[in-house]
Amino acid sequence: MTLLNRLLIIVFGAGLIPIVPAGLFLFYFQSRAKDDIASLQRNVSQMGSLMMEREAQDLSRRFERMWDTEASYVSPRSLERALKQNPEFLYLAFAGADGREALSGGAPELKRYLGYLDLGRDKLFLKAARDGRAALGHFEMVYDMPVCRLVYPIGGGYYAFAVVNMRDLFEKLRSQRLGATGGLLLADADGNALALSGAFEKFDAAEVRDILRRGQSFEIQGKKGGYIGAAARVRGFDLFVVALEDRAEAFSGVNRITWLMAFFLLAVATVFYFSALLFTRRLGVPVEALMAGAARVSGGEFKVPVSEETEFTELSALLRAFNSMMREVDRYHGIQVEKVLEEKQKLELLVSLIHDAIILCDLRGELLYANAAARNLLGAGAAGPGENEEIRRRIAGLVYKKSLSRSGVVELEQAGEKKYYRASIQTLSAKTQNPAVFMVLRDITLERKMQAMKEEFFHSVAHDLRAPLLTMQGYIKLLEREFQPEAKQSGYVRNVKDSSDRLFKLLENILDISRMEAGQLKPDLKPVNAAEFLASAADSFRAIFEEKGVALLVETPAAEKYEFSADSSLLRRVIENLLSNAWKFTPGGGKVTVSAKPENGGLLFTVADTGPGIPPGQLESVFERYKQLKADGSEGGFGLGLAISRKIVELHGGRIWAEAAPGGGSVFKIKLGQDRN
Repeated sequence: MTLLNRLLIIVFGAGLIPIVPAGLFLFYFQSRAKDDIASLQRNVSQMGSLMMEREAQDLSRRFERMWDTEASYVSPRSLERALKQNPEFLYLAFAGADGREALSGGAPELKRYLGYLDLGRDKLFLKAARDGRAALGHFEMVYDMPVCRLVYPIGGGYYAFAVVNMRDLFEKLRSQRLGATGGLLLADADGNALALSGAFEKFDAAEVRDILRRGQSFEIQGKKGGYIGAAARVRGFDLFVVALEDRAEAFSGVNRITWLMAFFLLAVATVFYFSALLFTRRLGVPVEALMAGAARVSGGEFKVPVSEETEFTELSALLRAFNSMMREVDRYHGIQVEKVLEEKQKLELLVSLIHDAIILCDLRGELLYANAAARNLLGAGAAGPGENEEIRRRIAGLVYKKSLSRSGVVELEQAGEKKYYRASIQTLSAKTQNPAVFMVLRDITLERKMQAMKEEFFHSVAHDLRAPLLTMQGYIKLLEREFQPEAKQSGYVRNVKDSSDRLFKLLENILDISRMEAGQLKPDLKPVNAAEFLASAADSFRAIFEEKGVALLVETPAAEKYEFSADSSLLRRVIENLLSNAWKFTPGGGKVTVSAKPENGGLLFTVADTGPGIPPGQLESVFERYKQLKADGSEGGFGLGLAISRKIVELHGGRIWAEAAPGGGSVFKIKLGQDRN
């Protein structure tokens, strides 16, 4: 979504805020108006009901006062007097308990209209007989005259039946109109209805009964349209006054006001929209210019300023401040570039003076930087960073050789001479640049040559000393026989013998390492049972462990039937060397655990002790020649045992390493190759 559209939505939305309460008020007004219309109809129907109630009660009281209680009710004289005193009685008759006419009189037209009177099945008669009081109903127009029928129990088993002229009451009710077409409807419980006012359609008895069942307020659908209305019962009689009005006419005023207000709100919203559109267009131009300027600054372009002309004073000040900031950033950027170039020159000078080869390349091996020593090593000459397939292959070869070397030393051929470099490789990751590989190679060829000379010297000395030492040991054995074991001279001979044994063992170790490095010592691989091999190696040490008070545990629960290929004599030398060191460094009361178990298709030997442990920085250096740790009160060695152990394990294609035990002490682990089980 663009800035212009966002500003338009914000401004237009702010303009619409007053319209929301106006819309809510319109909804409230419409609801209240509908309630008021329904209340008016209920009031009109109730007022008509009260008028009809008074008229019915008045007729009932007339019947009560009409005859003297001592006079005979059923007589021509009583009939004539009643008709003369009540001119609204158009017809009057007396009927017996069976409803048959006993005596009648009144307008001849009504006598002909009604004929012989038999009220036996008339509902009004049955109701009056059941309740013992007057029953009024059956409204109709006879000869354009609104009339109703009245049945009154007069005693002695007789009933008075009258047809009453309701013109005066109807005239009063007709004045109660609802709009142009609405008015009142008078009905009884049977559905007989008579329209008193209004111009609505005529409803049959079933429709009238449905209206009366709907309650006080209702909406119905007639043949000519929808109606709303209210019905009120005449108290004491089964009569109802119904107010009816055409629905569209009743709500015409409300709908008219609703449409006017809706049109007004729409007009206000339209004005707000176009005003917001005009405002946002004027505001969006300088803001978009400011955004374009910010994009140029982020791209490193500081020379092109933004236009400062705008209709808004505050935005003009902001644009001027932005241009000033851009000029200042441009100046500062120039200063920083100069400083960076200066620091780069210093760094390049410093790196060029380093004798170690420093190489920086990407993950594909493409050269990014190389100092003079590195270019000489790669044969790059004057070639600099960039696409160079030959250099890329040489760099990839260095990385590959480093990955194969466990000691981190790689061997290279230069000018017909072998050279050795100790390589260090790290991967550099940056958030703004692609990852790179940083490589440092230190020339250790001279160190290797000196080490070879030392090894050659030791080998020569050991070889030359071996023959006289064997002769010396022969004479020492002869001397042992000359003295008794308890003699003082026997102790001297034993000390000389122990010293010569240690010297002979040193010479053997030096010669073994020389043979291993020369490839003259080959392991004789045969199937070996892991559990038996480990138990046999541990049994030879149990006596000295018990003498010192150190517990020796052998754990092979998963290796009882496990076989592997190895030179048992050479590998036993490794296990015995580790057990000897564990015995030497574990104090009395400690524990040494030796175990074997299958792991990842191979076999893992473990020798763990509870001694003082190895410092973290020396876990790897203890395997170097002539490197040893001193145990308190123990006899020192020559530092060749672990070096020989590593050579033997490597001859088997395995790996040996040391770890710090979690609870203190050291753990030596040997991992051999594939499982033969």
